[in-house]
Amino acid sequence: MTSAQLHAFVTVAKANSFTSAAILLGISQSAVSHAIKSLEEELGVSLFIRSKAEIVLTAVGETILSKAHQILGLFEAIQQESDETKNLQTGVLKIASFGPSFSARILPIILKKYHQQYPNIKVHVEEAEDSVVKQWVANRKVDLGSIILPDKHLDHIYLTTDQVCIIVPKDHSLSKQPEIRIQDLAKYPFILTEGTSGNMVMELFKTSKLQPNIIYYNMQIMSMLTMVSHGAGISATAELSIPPLDAHQIPAFVLKPLNPVLKREMGLAMHNIHTLSPAAKAFVKISSKLEREGKFKFSDY
Repeated sequence: MTSAQLHAFVTVAKANSFTSAAILLGISQSAVSHAIKSLEEELGVSLFIRSKAEIVLTAVGETILSKAHQILGLFEAIQQESDETKNLQTGVLKIASFGPSFSARILPIILKKYHQQYPNIKVHVEEAEDSVVKQWVANRKVDLGSIILPDKHLDHIYLTTDQVCIIVPKDHSLSKQPEIRIQDLAKYPFILTEGTSGNMVMELFKTSKLQPNIIYYNMQIMSMLTMVSHGAGISATAELSIPPLDAHQIPAFVLKPLNPVLKREMGLAMHNIHTLSPAAKAFVKISSKLEREGKFKFSDY
């Protein structure tokens, strides 16, 4: 049984005519007749009832037709995978990231798997604020971009859920608390980080009718961690934005949950999921599989 025989079979069944099927397939009528006859001999059954007026499927032909469609669908899927793989021998994939939560924690996991399967694809990564990343994706400046969800304008897949944590010096009085309330956070010198997590905390201060004692603004993550470690103040940021520490490192700060909990969902956005390049489509497919396997779940406290 060959794919050519099955194509001939389903086309004749659709057209109810050997002549019409031959035209649709772009082959001779005798070739269609030969394909059907060979298939019937191989299966040992009659697939069609032939008459001068019309050609109709037999009962067993009706049953086999649905199976033939399934088999041809698998053939097509295999061919598509093969074609995409051939197109992925070389190429460039452009990705935008809104910050270290994706760049330092999520992206390395995806790239490890991606480069194992497609070692010759060059991946370019640029970082910008979440709003800029969304604009880049919308304008097709990049193929894919990590964003904060929800988003109504871009196609996207879910990656993980992150939450805001409090960073305090190791010898600080709050370091012994199991969690830190927003009321307690307002009592101490505060270092405000840039980005979405900083905005989320400021909104919580506002809704709680509290005024934080901000001593530094717009600190980058590594600068903030250094300041906190030296006792300059306490801060808040998304848990995944904090780079993982080596096993031999003993940090001079501790992470504590915030009460109330502030969570944010992260996703991988694209302009149109149906028009992705083969390289981008493969990256999305791998990312989705890793998410389902729970590879993007972390906890530092």
